[in-house]
Amino acid sequence: MEELRQKILFMRDVKGLSFHQIEEQTGVSRKRISKIYQMSSAGDRKKRYSLLDKYHPLISNWFREYPSLKALQVYKWLRERGVETSYTLVVKYTSELRRKKEKVYHPLDFLPGEEGQVDWCIIPHPGMGRLFCFVLILSYSRYLFAHIFPRSSFEFFIEGHIMALSSMNGTARSLRYDNLKTVVIKRRPEIQYNPRFMDFVRHYGVEIRLCNPACGNEKGRVERVIRTMKTTFFNNADRYGSLSAINQGLHEWVKDKNNTLHRSTGKSPVELFREERLKPLPAIHWKNVNIHPPVKTTKTAMIIFDTNTYSVPDYLVGRALAIHSTPSAVKIYDGSREVSSHPRSFERYKQIINPLHRSYSKLSAKAKMHRIYDVIRGLHPDVSEFLSKNQVCGEDQQKTAYQIFKLLKQFSKGMIVSIVSECLLRKSPRLKTLLSYLHIQQTEENDSVCPQNPDLLNITYKARALEEYEDDESE
Repeated sequence: MEELRQKILFMRDVKGLSFHQIEEQTGVSRKRISKIYQMSSAGDRKKRYSLLDKYHPLISNWFREYPSLKALQVYKWLRERGVETSYTLVVKYTSELRRKKEKVYHPLDFLPGEEGQVDWCIIPHPGMGRLFCFVLILSYSRYLFAHIFPRSSFEFFIEGHIMALSSMNGTARSLRYDNLKTVVIKRRPEIQYNPRFMDFVRHYGVEIRLCNPACGNEKGRVERVIRTMKTTFFNNADRYGSLSAINQGLHEWVKDKNNTLHRSTGKSPVELFREERLKPLPAIHWKNVNIHPPVKTTKTAMIIFDTNTYSVPDYLVGRALAIHSTPSAVKIYDGSREVSSHPRSFERYKQIINPLHRSYSKLSAKAKMHRIYDVIRGLHPDVSEFLSKNQVCGEDQQKTAYQIFKLLKQFSKGMIVSIVSECLLRKSPRLKTLLSYLHIQQTEENDSVCPQNPDLLNITYKARALEEYEDDESE
């Protein structure tokens, strides 16, 4: 190995051969030759001459007078003095002369209710893909809020704020962010904020504070708690199989964190939270709806949103319709009139069809019942479970679905789903139980109970004369 190294150094430094030529002579790959040559000690190689060596005393004197000189300034001064050189050469030559500044970080103090820090945390999950955790921490008390979303787009960013401020029942006077596109569009030549986010913070009366570029220490509290979350909770995130399950586990972890003594303050965040002077929330809640430009429906009466397709009524085929998206629903409007509403899907290239949107010239009563059954079953997972267990109880789940369909004309979807969930909790998935919660009597006649052998109902008896009863009494 040493013999090969010396041979490569001789051929390169003395004979001036290229790595390609040395490869032809030695049979060693050019990549390995380059690596051996670069790893050789400086003393073994011939020192290269630089065009700036004769100006070294002048350049050194400049750095003694101005230790914080930049390579660009040295380059300009040399060019002004007639030195023909390149900026790249000046950067390499002055790298040892330029003083490296050690960064000094000073502890930041905050008043109660003065500031909160906000950031996203990306979580790779083996089953659900990339998840996004919204994190907000109050700078004074270190009181923490965190929630996981399937996306990090604008409506989920706003939803995280709404949930956090609602859980704290107030807001800090300012919130600090780094250069998120949902907050600031660009910083140069002047800061340009996202107008939609400005509308949101103006509603809550919150001041925006931005971190300087490459100054993560300015929001060190949220950075530190995210690092802790990654090493203590998110490293076991794969044990949770659904978004609701992982959020439930995260909320329990956050609750325990808020009740634990903090190493810097010596008190728990819950204890210091009582001292926070948060601003009260406005009486009118923010309506978190993201309105998208009108989109023309396809020939199959579908509208494309976020790679998925959602159905609209057949008569709207070819029309341009507006999409109003929320974190949980996709609503489609024809002007100011809502024409379709679907639960939002976070899968990709999936079709979400409401059977009631499809009209055909001839449709049997059985087909109509089946379509209604599909619609009611898709209202909520609890409704689907209720209908399945309703059939196990011996009832016709299609007829039960039809009754629920008629109830939706009088009662809201939320109320029906809530009552269905209560029936499941009480282990009574029957239509009669559901109607009893609504104080409605079941009008449908129950089927008569018949034995398996109908002949048992044919009871015959022999008539007796009245004299026989008189004889029984005399005895």
